[in-house]
Amino acid sequence: MGRLTGEAARQLVRRADGRRANGSRGLRARWAWRRLVLRCASGDPAAQDAVRAIAGKLPGPDVLDLLAAAPAEPADRAAYLTLIGQGAQRQALDPDGSFLALAYRAAAPEVRERLRTVMAAEGDADVIRVVLSGDQRDRIAEMSDDELDYLGHQLAEHRRWDELRRLIRDLPVTKAVAAAQLLPVEEYPGNGAALLSMLAERSARQLLATVERLPATRLITHDTGGSYLGASLSPDLSEVALRYGIWKRGQHNEIHVETLRIGTGETTHRFRGDPLRDVDSGNSILHLGDEILIRLEDEDHRFQIVRVVPDLRALGSPSALSDMRRSSGGAVLCYPAGLAFVDPGAHSLRRLEIPRFKNRVDSLTGASVSDASCTLTTLPEDRLVAVYRAQRITVVNEDGTVLHETKRNAGTSSGFSPTLSFLSPDSVVLHINGYFPPKGLTEIWKFPSKDASRRADWHTGAIPDRWPYEEWQGKRLDDSFVIRIYNNADAHRVDPLAPWIQRGSEVSSPVVRLLGRSPGGDMYFTEALASGPQRLEVHSPHLPDARALLERPLLHSTPADLRRVLELRPKIGDLAVREALDLLAAALSERFGGDIALGSTTAVPRGGPTDIALGEHGTAG
Repeated sequence: MGRLTGEAARQLVRRADGRRANGSRGLRARWAWRRLVLRCASGDPAAQDAVRAIAGKLPGPDVLDLLAAAPAEPADRAAYLTLIGQGAQRQALDPDGSFLALAYRAAAPEVRERLRTVMAAEGDADVIRVVLSGDQRDRIAEMSDDELDYLGHQLAEHRRWDELRRLIRDLPVTKAVAAAQLLPVEEYPGNGAALLSMLAERSARQLLATVERLPATRLITHDTGGSYLGASLSPDLSEVALRYGIWKRGQHNEIHVETLRIGTGETTHRFRGDPLRDVDSGNSILHLGDEILIRLEDEDHRFQIVRVVPDLRALGSPSALSDMRRSSGGAVLCYPAGLAFVDPGAHSLRRLEIPRFKNRVDSLTGASVSDASCTLTTLPEDRLVAVYRAQRITVVNEDGTVLHETKRNAGTSSGFSPTLSFLSPDSVVLHINGYFPPKGLTEIWKFPSKDASRRADWHTGAIPDRWPYEEWQGKRLDDSFVIRIYNNADAHRVDPLAPWIQRGSEVSSPVVRLLGRSPGGDMYFTEALASGPQRLEVHSPHLPDARALLERPLLHSTPADLRRVLELRPKIGDLAVREALDLLAAALSERFGGDIALGSTTAVPRGGPTDIALGEHGTAG
């Protein structure tokens, strides 16, 4: 359909204006008006100019016809209303001119000129300022994701590749990825092809999700209103589940479960109740993503696993059960005869009998499964479970096959409340609290082959005295063992000199209890102990800096930002964040020139040179 000439458009207006005595249009007038409306909707300049010239005289039904033909996209609709002279309708849709500014930037030069002419004739200085400032590159910092997506698609649709390439170079790297995927490979310039290819290969959704889950501040605080706080981080690291109890006079603790979004600090209350009249003031909780589990103890010191999200369901009757750990598909715990699994959506525990576990009773406690003498840890990605029970360390897979087992020397058995963590698929670290004096014992066990095991190193006393804090940074460890690393000599409170503790405008309590940390060691969750309700604190020394750099438009970056990225990357253990920083470093290097040497973005090899340094016994390695 070709464009109308100015005269042809004016002739249609004259025909459409012909009316009967009763004010209605005849057949030819209705045809002319329908044609004008369709031409306006298709963006015909002459038709839009002709309709704009009579806009003030149009009756209500004609205005409704024009509105019905308007584009659905707000930015396109704002431009359309402007060009057909419906200023009041445009003002109602877009009072500050932001949609019109977006349409202006995405428009072809011819349409921009027409918009400028119309705006000048209307004389709305505020709208003109907003729209014309939209032509300036630095406005991208203010544009929403939807606006940038619209702009990128408009530039691609009109094959304005130079402007799309400039947009990609100016956007935050999280948004540049999506824009780069709109650019055909044949439009990659020679000197920027490598970066554009790197950007286009990334998942925009995953990269944005990674950045949005990062904390914006180094210290997040949340007053729970209760006590006996427990915390568990979701598998995608985006939120932490909190469990706490509120004492009710003459009753047991009332259990509450909340989730706190790390990226925003927003909390959602998920559960309130007392399904088993919990008497132990426990704090066991496990966040599985779509489900949240808690462990409750009854008056007979038996345990029951209860799912509180998305529904409330007790998974079987109370029995002898250990605490929970994450498995490859849900959760796993010990029971006297083997392992018990919580599968997604299950109504009960799935018990897996392991013959070697039968009749194992701890010589000190007399119990078959007790937190005082039994613990477990997992490597979900390898489907491995390690269990410490009755002085034995046993490594099994989730099918129940025993892979390794060793019995500790009877002379090293004094102590209680063990914790266990994998260091690699063939090595674990065990810590046992001591009685008198209160010095814990730490042992590293290696399993070089199925039938071989050795105690590779051990230490009595505070863990950092043998292995400094930095040796554990970035390693994926069981939360129970991480707590032992940072406990000071009394084994109850966090060492006030722990390097990750943040003291911001809301000063962290000088007495804190560590609840856990993120797998890469980038976030630490503590309970601030004080009189009254307890407070959750999320300490994150470096992730907020990473988020700020990743969200900054490349247009506003400087060479100093590249130095900051390269200095920050080694301090972060989260692989997804390190990969995002690598992408940002490549973009900054291409922008400012110069080659950079990036580290590998593959996972750190387990059980290799990155293991905890093992020197002669009693040395620092």
